[in-house]
Amino acid sequence: MRPEGKGYILKEYGSWSVLIVAFIIGLGVSRAFPWQSVPVLLALGLLVNSKQAYTKWIRKTGDRTPLIVFLGQVTIAAVILIALFGESIPQLFPLLVLPAAYLLMNRFAGEHFVVTELLGFALLSLAAVLAKFLVVQGVDVRLFVATALYFTAGVFKVKAVLFKKMRDRVLTVLYVLFALYAYERFHISGIVLLPLVENVIMAVTLYKVRLQTTGWIEVVKSLAFLGLMMFYF
Repeated sequence: MRPEGKGYILKEYGSWSVLIVAFIIGLGVSRAFPWQSVPVLLALGLLVNSKQAYTKWIRKTGDRTPLIVFLGQVTIAAVILIALFGESIPQLFPLLVLPAAYLLMNRFAGEHFVVTELLGFALLSLAAVLAKFLVVQGVDVRLFVATALYFTAGVFKVKAVLFKKMRDRVLTVLYVLFALYAYERFHISGIVLLPLVENVIMAVTLYKVRLQTTGWIEVVKSLAFLGLMMFYF
């Protein structure tokens, strides 16, 4: 989505909901709620919100204010995460590949390029990994795969809804099948992906509902995914 408004508050409600749900999933599968999860979520919120300033910066040449705001939010978030994770922070360094790739793709290909959008949802899915990291002090690759594959599936569904092209409809179905295959390879129960049945139905029928209704459908699906993850992951 395109950042809105003249300020530095990101008004992409879908991104915020994915961040929160993914973070709760990480805590839920860990069966724990450490007090550190609150400041970690706040730090992740700063990182997500920094996209607003970053986008303003790459669009307005010569204006350094957005860059300062972007770097300020990233620095504050980094300080919080380093303080909380301490000596375990080096284990998280490989994860920096995702934000670096997202920022580069956003800069050179645009935020609505399919790869950029896929990287964006994958990046938000790291919230689940960091939430669990608080408890186990280890990076759970299976958890990342499970969460990222679910949320990135929405990229193809949105394009199918907006453009109604056969290519996008076919890709929506193929991606769900790919997610099922990947789940099997990582020994994750395919039941968790039940909410994506709606993606397939939409791609096949292109049924019409109001935009607000579509939003609520995605919220319900995310909550169902959260519950299934807690029971079957």
